[in-house]
This record gives sequence, C-alpha cells and structure tokens, in this order.
Amino acid sequence: QGLPGQRGRTAVVPRQPTEGMAAGMRSDNSSGKLDATGECSLSDSLLPGGGAWRADRKQSPRWVQMLDDFFKVTGRGSTIATEVRAGCISWMTMSYIMVVNPVIISKAGINGDLPPESVMAATALSASVGSFVVGVIGDAPLGLMPGMGLNAYFTFGICHNFGLSWQEALSCCFVSGLALLLLALCGVCHWVVSKVLSEHLKKAITVAIGIFQALIGFQVMGLVVMSKDTLVTLGDLELSNQKLILAIAGFCVISAMLVRGGVHGALLIGIWLMAGISWLLGISEPPQSAISMPRFDAAFAVDFSGWAPGGGKLQGHVVGSLVLLFVALFDLAGVQYGLFGIAGLLRGGTVPRSTSIFSSAAVGTMAGALLGTSPVIIANESSAGIVEGARTGLSAVVVAVLFLISAFLAPLLRAVPNTATAVPLVLIGAFMMSPVQGINWDNLRVAIPSFLTLTVVPFTYSIHSGIIAGILMDGFLALSVGVEEPAEVPADDNNAHCSPRLQISTPHAIFRGAPSTAEKVEKARQLLTELGHCSGIGGPGFAEKAAAASGGGSDAEDADGCREEALARALEAYIEGR
Repeated sequence: QGLPGQRGRTAVVPRQPTEGMAAGMRSDNSSGKLDATGECSLSDSLLPGGGAWRADRKQSPRWVQMLDDFFKVTGRGSTIATEVRAGCISWMTMSYIMVVNPVIISKAGINGDLPPESVMAATALSASVGSFVVGVIGDAPLGLMPGMGLNAYFTFGICHNFGLSWQEALSCCFVSGLALLLLALCGVCHWVVSKVLSEHLKKAITVAIGIFQALIGFQVMGLVVMSKDTLVTLGDLELSNQKLILAIAGFCVISAMLVRGGVHGALLIGIWLMAGISWLLGISEPPQSAISMPRFDAAFAVDFSGWAPGGGKLQGHVVGSLVLLFVALFDLAGVQYGLFGIAGLLRGGTVPRSTSIFSSAAVGTMAGALLGTSPVIIANESSAGIVEGARTGLSAVVVAVLFLISAFLAPLLRAVPNTATAVPLVLIGAFMMSPVQGINWDNLRVAIPSFLTLTVVPFTYSIHSGIIAGILMDGFLALSVGVEEPAEVPADDNNAHCSPRLQISTPHAIFRGAPSTAEKVEKARQLLTELGHCSGIGGPGFAEKAAAASGGGSDAEDADGCREEALARALEAYIEGR
C-alpha cells in the first residue's frame, strides 16, 4: 500500500542490522538501488554512516565480513568506517600524552639517565598494548594510555618522597598491575562497579568527568588561567593572543559542524584545521620532519631488589604499589561507567565485560612498567571517539595501531599545538551533561553525595578523589539516616541509551530508561507490525517472521543480547521520521 502520502512507493526494511534479522527481513529489493519511483531505499536515508548498512555482505570483501562478525559492528548499529574514523579521533585527542608524559616521568631520573625519548616510546607502546587488549578481549570502544596524575605520583610521590630510583618505581607499577589483574579475575573489580557505586553516584561521575575535561580544555586553550587572588580567572581575550583566538574560532567552527549535523569526523577535521592554521600563521612551529626512530633506553630496566625484606625500602614499595592500585581501581570504575553511559552500552545499569576492561588496563600497566612508564588507565578522551560513533572494540584496535605507528611519528605529534586537541575536550564535556537529569536533586540523601562528586573531581583535579568523597558521604548518610537509598527519578531518565534521532543526526546521546528484554521484543513486534501494514513487501506473516528472527533476547553481557533493541531503535527512527 505504501506509506501514508506516498502510495505506490516501496519501503525497504534495513538490511542486516544483525545476522538474525537478515533471514527474516531480506526483501527482493536488496540491491540498495533506487526503486521505480526514483526513491532511495529505507537504509539509504535512515541508518548511521549515510546508509553504510545497505551494502550486501556477500558483496563485501571477506576481511570486512570477518571484522563485522568479530566485533559485531552492525549488531551495535555502527559501521566499520564509523569505527575507524572514531578511533582516529580518539587517538588524536589522546596523542598529547606522548608529549606530556615524558616531561613528567623523565624528572624521576638522575642526571638524565631517563631520557624523554625513551619514555615517549614506552608511552606509545603501552597505550598500544592496553588499547589492543581492551578492543579484542573487552570489545569496548575505549582507548587506554598512561594516566595523568598517576605519572605525577610515580615521579614525585614514589621516587622523590620515598627515595626510590625510577627502576624501583617501575617495579611498583608492575606489582600494582599484577594485583589489579588478580582482583579483576576474582570479580572484585566488577563488584566495585556494580555494588559499591550507587546509581546516583554513577551518573554524577559521568557529569564530573565532563566538567573536568572541559576545565582541562579551557586551561590548555588559555581561556582559564591562574590567579593569585581568585585561584583561576579569565584569560587574555585581546586580539594579540592569537593562540586563544584561534581556539575560540575552532570551537565555534566545530560546534557549528556538530549542530548542523551530517559532518562526519567534525572533531578530527577541526583538530587538523586548527593545526594547519597555527602553522601557517606562525603561532606554533611546523614539523621539521615526520619520522624518527624510537628509543628504548628504559626498556626492561625494572628493579625488584627493593622488595626484599630488610632492605629498608620495602615500606615505600608497598605503600607506593597500594596507592597506584587503588587510584587506578576507582578511576577505571568511574570512567568506564561514564563512557559506556554516553555510548548507550550499559546493560541493566552495569558495564558489560567490565572484568575484561580492568584486565586490559592491568596488562597495559605491566607492559608499561617493563617498557619504562607509569600505569595505564582508560583515557577520558575516549569520549571523543564515542561521540563520533564508536561502539565496538574495533575503534580501540584502531587507537592501538595508531599509537604503534606514532612511536615513529614523534616529531609530527610534537608539532600539533595543544589548543587543537583542547577544543574537542571542552565540547565533549557538553555531551556528558545529560546524566545530571537522572539525579533526584530534591532528595538530599541523593543530592549531597552526588554534589560532592561533581565538585571534588574538577576542584581537586582528581577523578578518584571525587569518587571516594562521594562513596564515603553515601555510606555515612546510609548509616546515619538508617534507611535504604530513596528511589531515583522515574526510569525514563535513568540509564544511558542512544536516541535514534540523535544517533542519526547528531553525534551525542541522551539518557533514557532501559527497557527490559521482554519490552524490547514486544516493541520490535509492534513496530514491525506497523511497518507491515504500510508496506507491501513483506507478505503474509512478515512481521512475525522478522520479530522472531530478531533474536530471543539473551541476557548475556555480549552485545548480541540487545539485537531486539537495535531493531526496535532502527524501525522506531524510521516511523517517527516519516
């Protein structure tokens, strides 16, 4: 019959959002070509990536099919092109660590025995190892790298305060990574994420990380500067401050591209556009060369001799390792929840495959210790890739490959001005504000711990400090009030899921309720029935067959467990759009 107002046209159901759907939903018009009326098929106009799902898998190269199957790219509503682009953006926003980390870590050396060039190579390789493992084993769209804060504690806390050599400090990093791996495999880390952190604290952590990233971005841009009287103040907005003016202009241009929609890779385009203008105007030095050979002077220099009893340094080793362990544990717990929230990948309010994510960070930390750098954690900047559409571990593998290559691209990366990568951090902060509406601010039992987390994180420049402050206040109020945690706001505002409209037209997600598996299946059936009524392509029993093919609703942590949701979202977007 055609859709209302479009009688005679053929509506083509999206091809192969999941493997299960393919058998029950493939139509005769599956070539992705224009129909007799000259109209594009449904998948051409509906799906993310400009209709990237419309290509028949049989026409794709085998390696593309293998990547799609292994990472379940299509099943999560993404495309390989989107994952690669998002991985590039994550890497670009993370690449500053290759310049900053060597400056901090090299200060742990004596008389220049820890050259920055070797720390730079260790930083790149440890980030590559951690990101690769979390992508392949954890199938998570996260980038891992040596953490800011942990590197400062490595240098000034362990080496300078405890009097350990940098080789001995590396042994503390290795032991903390090994302990984290054991805790992850024993389920302790997953318990921290699912039980210790309450729902309102999880939402507060997401927002706090966004504010924290925005603050860092503003400082690097020069918009927020130090002040003796007020601690921080507004930077110099004179036209002579070309660095800040360029950053503000870049912020406006990228914002316009994001709001207008349809500009894939807006963040990446903005970064290189600002870098190019900065080089042309002489604001920053252009690269003199692009390639250099990495140095590995600090590789395999770790010294475990200080762990021997009676050596006089055992206490420093133990305390240093414990601090690194607990800081990494709570940092990883909060950041992975926040990033999975904006990606819409939470399952029942928890992070799927969290054990694999903790284990990946532990492996990266141990590799970093052997190579000569501080512990590896999840990069907050991974949110840049998630905003661009990263939903699978393929984007993390892209980050890993680029970090491996970047070990040879040190001159080029050093030439990219910090302001170019600072602007996306500020914009990402805006994308992470949505969870705040899921906190019941009218109830002080919930509001006070959430407020502490929101404020302590940016004001102390420490994610784990804000998390611990929120947990302690949450526990204190629970004991003093003597009642169970009050109910949150209605479920429609609780958990993070991508809005179909926003997923297609804009790069960020909103927070809304997570329906049960049964509700997803029923929603899929209803939507398919509606589509079947207004389309002549399905034939008798079309809706029932397609709903049955969409999956039985597994509750497993694997992304296959939400095939019905992917189907429902796609069809809902189509019906609402029409």
